Amino acid sequence: MNITFDTQVAQTLSMHEAVFLGWMNEHYDQRPLKTQELVEVFDFWKPELVYKVLLRLEERDILHVKRDNRGFCRLSLNPNAYQAQTGQTCPVHATPPVMDDNLKRHLKRFQGTDNLLHQKLSELVAHHSAQMLDYAQQEGLNEPTAKQSLDKFLHYVSADPDRFWNSDLIAYWRFWVSNTLERQPSPKYPQDGKRAQMERSAQHAASTWLKKKSMANDLHTTVPIETGKKT
Repeated sequence: MNITFDTQVAQTLSMHEAVFLGWMNEHYDQRPLKTQELVEVFDFWKPELVYKVLLRLEERDILHVKRDNRGFCRLSLNPNAYQAQTGQTCPVHATPPVMDDNLKRHLKRFQGTDNLLHQKLSELVAHHSAQMLDYAQQEGLNEPTAKQSLDKFLHYVSADPDRFWNSDLIAYWRFWVSNTLERQPSPKYPQDGKRAQMERSAQHAASTWLKKKSMANDLHTTVPIETGKKT
């Protein structure tokens, strides 16, 4: 394999990360692959180093890895994080193409106007829709519900340009997912996502603290206090 990388990326991140990103730019065809295939691609590195580079790029939010239950993963770059941390423009083809037919229709509709909000929505669908769906599924929505919810989200936002033209649409999507989760019947859609786990943990901690506080109060209030002179 010919090793191609951006020296500016190597200076701002690391040589290993620059080499990996260079491979994504020049050779990765967006197909799902297994981690072992990456180890074989970078056979001039120790496997531990491949895992370390993957983890580091994920921690930087430059690299997004979507994994399925068969052990395959699809890699994509976050253009905003890439540019913010390297000073370089993210390669256009480094973001996986929109494959979902419904999202393609949304993209075509948004790209057909000069509306400022529609320009933002075009960027959102083209570069962030995969990560948005991943987030919804990590929070606890199943895949069909996540796709249906994103479709409703795009219709809802695009119908109100005066309200959303200057909004943080990613942040609003998180709020939207949270509301969708709360409306799901709990037996059918258990809330096992990260947000729900954090809330349960906080509730447990609060309950424990209140119990300890109550015990402390009982300790102090059960001591009898006598007043008056002894005879």
